[in-house]
Amino acid sequence: MIKIITQILSFTFIYMAIFAIMRFMMLSSLPDTNSNGWGEVFLYGLGHDMRTFSTIFLPIFLCGFLSYLNRFIRLNLSKAYQIFSTIYISIISFIVAIFAFIGYYYYQIYQNKIDMFIFGFKDDDTAALISIIWNDYPVILILLCALVFSIFCGYLNKKILQLKFKKSNQPIWVLIICNIILIYAYAVAMRAHPVYNALRASTYQFSSFKPFNEISTNPIMALSWASKEYKNQANFPYVDINRGKELQKRLFDIFATTKQNPNHAKMHIHFNLMESFGLGLLQEDKAMQKVLLGSLDEHFNSDFVFKRFLPSTNGTIDSLNRILFQSPIINLTSSKFQKQKLPLTPINIYKKAGYRVVFAYAGNAAWYNINYFLKAQGVDEIIDETILMQEYENAKESKHPYGIKDEYMYNKIYEIFNNATKPTLIISLGISNHPPYIHKGKNELNLDLNSSEISRYSTDYKALLNAYSYANNSFGDYLNKVKNSKFKDNIIVAASGDHANREYKFDHKNESAFGISVPFYLYIPQVLQNNIYYDKNRIGSHKDIFPTLYNLSLNNTKYLSMGGRDMLSRPNDTKMEFAMHINVWADNDGIYPISSTQGYRYQNSNTLKNSNDSFELDESKAQFHKLYEEFSYYQLAWRLGLIKQI
Repeated sequence: MIKIITQILSFTFIYMAIFAIMRFMMLSSLPDTNSNGWGEVFLYGLGHDMRTFSTIFLPIFLCGFLSYLNRFIRLNLSKAYQIFSTIYISIISFIVAIFAFIGYYYYQIYQNKIDMFIFGFKDDDTAALISIIWNDYPVILILLCALVFSIFCGYLNKKILQLKFKKSNQPIWVLIICNIILIYAYAVAMRAHPVYNALRASTYQFSSFKPFNEISTNPIMALSWASKEYKNQANFPYVDINRGKELQKRLFDIFATTKQNPNHAKMHIHFNLMESFGLGLLQEDKAMQKVLLGSLDEHFNSDFVFKRFLPSTNGTIDSLNRILFQSPIINLTSSKFQKQKLPLTPINIYKKAGYRVVFAYAGNAAWYNINYFLKAQGVDEIIDETILMQEYENAKESKHPYGIKDEYMYNKIYEIFNNATKPTLIISLGISNHPPYIHKGKNELNLDLNSSEISRYSTDYKALLNAYSYANNSFGDYLNKVKNSKFKDNIIVAASGDHANREYKFDHKNESAFGISVPFYLYIPQVLQNNIYYDKNRIGSHKDIFPTLYNLSLNNTKYLSMGGRDMLSRPNDTKMEFAMHINVWADNDGIYPISSTQGYRYQNSNTLKNSNDSFELDESKAQFHKLYEEFSYYQLAWRLGLIKQI
């Protein structure tokens, strides 16, 4: 038993050291230079690691008790145990090394611990992801390091088992007491607390500074939490209709109705969701904005743009689900409801108003089963890379693992509007600003960023910003064509980012909302601008996109609002003036990271940057985000028919 305890303690110490190094590297890469709080990160990290490795070494620990059988039964299992434990520890060592790298790189990309978005590796285009990982990260070096570490730990395990320990001559009752204490200590290690199960997915946060919470977690345990959350999303529990009524009383009505509109169902609508269209450096540097937006810059200056605006989530499919289907379930499109028509979606509302609905995507429409789900929702036509490569001669040359250049998608969209004989809604999704960042314009950007700006990026910033600039410029060129077309007075164009720039690091202390912000852009013909109220500093988020479009284009039409409101109408209820993201929400008073029990006031009324001026939350603000997420699921379950029969 002593040898087995030596094994467990030795390798637990080694593995903890590996993850401590990982945490140090992650903390060092933060743009926040203040090291106050690092001690707690490592302390809580040790707690996470203790839970993880005590669970992993449980089979080894149980083998120690089996060894007591040698005293009563003539068994010689030492050789078999040496083989088993060496193989087991070698495999675990390989996994630990791999997860140390995964945890580090995952945070650099997503600014988050491993979460259920990692299952995009399964649900997304797996081959494309493998290609990107292979090209962008030192895969061979990582595997080699993990293999060497695994061999070293296997060798060390053999050496530990060859150690000679003096046999204990203690009375049997002493051994029994010692083993009871040992079992209790091991149980405490597995729970990270002597009384209750600490450091769970629901209680792991210890700091109001989100990066500290995320970095402290153990990546193996984080994957386990993510797996449970991902599986839970497939359960679709039933809801109580009375709870829905209670939520409406505490929050807001689930429905709203558009105002009177003489242009009812006459305007074409184009909603463009742009890959990684985060504001990033654009908000503070006008010269940089002009360079990175390209031809889109003139439209940003002449049309309606909201910059104090948040995306729904950190992922494309999740944001798309919430915008189009009002679904907080990430895998809805590939779930058991993939063939069920959802009422009250933007697709459904515009179809009832007489619109033809088209979905255009510069990638492959098999992504997350989106093509079949959209057909079930009544979409009339789906355009993807396969069709675009057939219609445009040079499109195939721009193919990368996730799709083709956005310009071909915009060409097709323009063609559809130009030939349309009835009001048409086109929902499009660009892809050019997605890794591996190979799409760029004819003239490569010659950016000369200073060291502080470069440190914002965890990858090759030149390739990333070239792709970003290309995507923006392509949309700008498309808008130029629209504004010079025969249908220029008969179309509304809206655009936003699905989430912030990938691999863009920000100061979580003062930029927890600012750093993830995206723009909401609107081109509106002059004929619709008579009664518009425009406050460019108004706070909003993805939930407000279609309510704004409904009020511009539909007449006296009931819709599912979920707190969304017309961004171009004068505010009439301050409670509705809020922005919602899965990690933070904001209103006119300040921003509220869900990892904090406090709110933070803005630096000024023109930005989403918060100051260090904090304030205590009243009950309504403290519970708002949690209740909103519950309400989001409630309305989806209600539309899916998942109502408890009382």
